[in-house]
Amino acid sequence: MRSLQTQAQWCQRAQWVLGLSLVVMVMGFYTFVYRPNSQRLGDLRDQISTKKTTLSTNKARAEILPQVLVAVQSMQSRLDQFDKRIPAHNELSDFIQRITEISDQTGLRNKWNVEPGVPLHGDQQRYAEWPISMKFEGDFLNVCQFLGKTERMDRLSRVKGLKIHSMDGGKSGNVQVELSMNIYYLEG
Repeated sequence: MRSLQTQAQWCQRAQWVLGLSLVVMVMGFYTFVYRPNSQRLGDLRDQISTKKTTLSTNKARAEILPQVLVAVQSMQSRLDQFDKRIPAHNELSDFIQRITEISDQTGLRNKWNVEPGVPLHGDQQRYAEWPISMKFEGDFLNVCQFLGKTERMDRLSRVKGLKIHSMDGGKSGNVQVELSMNIYYLEG
């Protein structure tokens, strides 16, 4: 059997081994478990913060979505009303024929004159504009009808100038009109 002194030495060594083992286990736990999980937890908290910020931003955007939808519908209805087209080629004869038909429909036969100008080609534009001058006479109400029908044509045009002069001081309602406008077509 062992002596009491040998047993005490053995217990002392066992305490040292157990103490060192405990220190190594604590250091290993801190190094391999606690510190990586703490860093991961910090990263997750940062992600949560970022996600909360994104969520609040998206929530604010979603709150204005009905207003945006109403605005889009309003613009769509305005776009539907603006159903004009730009033809692929100049179609000047078709335009003059259509204007002449409208003038006949509205009773503007007196001194009807259409003078096309020189087409203007833009440097970086995909379309050209063609100025047209018109002079005619007629009853004021018929002139208003003519202008309204011209505006409702399916071809894109732009009135550049409009001069209306009374022919007899406004007594008969007859007017003389000078209209300058541009029609547009695609270049290609």
